[in-house]
Amino acid sequence: MSDDYESALEEKPLEFLASVANSGGSCDGQAIVPDGDRYRCWCSCESWNIEAPTQSEGLRLARLHTSTAGARSWV
Repeated sequence: MSDDYESALEEKPLEFLASVANSGGSCDGQAIVPDGDRYRCWCSCESWNIEAPTQSEGLRLARLHTSTAGARSWV
């Protein structure tokens, strides 16, 4: 591997979140966050924002969202 290889998995959390925030509406990052007895789920594309009853359902829906949007998933 060359020294100029970059991977989102090697970024620090703040670096990754900054790159997602500056993604310009693409599906570069998704979040599944507990909110009481539900999970809030959203994407950096700003067109996907839902609630899910469980974390696993939120992850399933995020994967479905990114597969239909043709994006990579980070969940």
